[in-house]
Amino acid sequence: MRNYVKIALTIIVPIFLFSSEAVSEPIPDQVRKCVAYVVKPGVTEIKNKPIGTGFFIGYKYAEREENTYVFFVTAKHVLFDDTGKLRHKKLLLRLNDKENENTKDFDLLKMNAWFAHEKEERAVDIVVQPLFPKEADFLYISKQHFITDEIISKRKIGIGDELFYTGLLTYHSGLHQISPIVRFGKIALMTKEKTVDGMYYHFIDAGNLPGHSGSPVFLWATATRKSGQIVAGSRIFGLYGIVSGVLEYTKELKATVPKSTARKMVLIDARSSGITAIVPIRYLIDILEGPKLKSALGIIKKD
Repeated sequence: MRNYVKIALTIIVPIFLFSSEAVSEPIPDQVRKCVAYVVKPGVTEIKNKPIGTGFFIGYKYAEREENTYVFFVTAKHVLFDDTGKLRHKKLLLRLNDKENENTKDFDLLKMNAWFAHEKEERAVDIVVQPLFPKEADFLYISKQHFITDEIISKRKIGIGDELFYTGLLTYHSGLHQISPIVRFGKIALMTKEKTVDGMYYHFIDAGNLPGHSGSPVFLWATATRKSGQIVAGSRIFGLYGIVSGVLEYTKELKATVPKSTARKMVLIDARSSGITAIVPIRYLIDILEGPKLKSALGIIKKD
């Protein structure tokens, strides 16, 4: 477990030791190292095709505080269709190799070992798998940096706060090393209601391209918490959610996911968009704390 702790510290320390000049500081480059690409195998290795993004988290359970469990997280629709059927018999994970630092497609994913939301499987576009890629050069986001409902309330996080997400750019995913793109936006809508197509989403004012599904979304809010207030201090940083889909146009606005993993579209509006749908972190926590996953990990006894 010492290795887990070292990894967590590597990503935490640079994030919270910023100077007071917090208005325009760049994001910590380390957050990109938690990202991996979900890859569809080709006939040959050169034909392997990245189709989505995922990332790693480290989670401590109250029952096992001495241990950190590492999971790979991605959007459910990258792997499963609307009926719950797997889209692919096999998928790979593209990461940088620890030994030579070059990209490598690792055969690590078990297609029958995914865990979804137990009570709202259709409404929550997240799946996780316990996974620690020991031969890869990666970092994870630790539980203590999740933007929970409690933090949102305490820090008065809301509409207009800045965030960013990092994920696959299919045009240039990285020739020798994976090169996730970082996109910036603002919180546009926070709701606990289901959308018209039965999904739990928040919405952010940010663009979205094929391959972004499953990307981690990080809060990057300024210390200023009131209109007209100017406060010097570090950014409020943490894992806010997971990219699911984008609202895009045809003749009417539709809730869609990128074309490489598109599921049935649902009409929801007729106005202009440019909005990305994300799944808030609370639903990831639900999955991690679910009885099925905790039983599989041996944290609680099976019924």
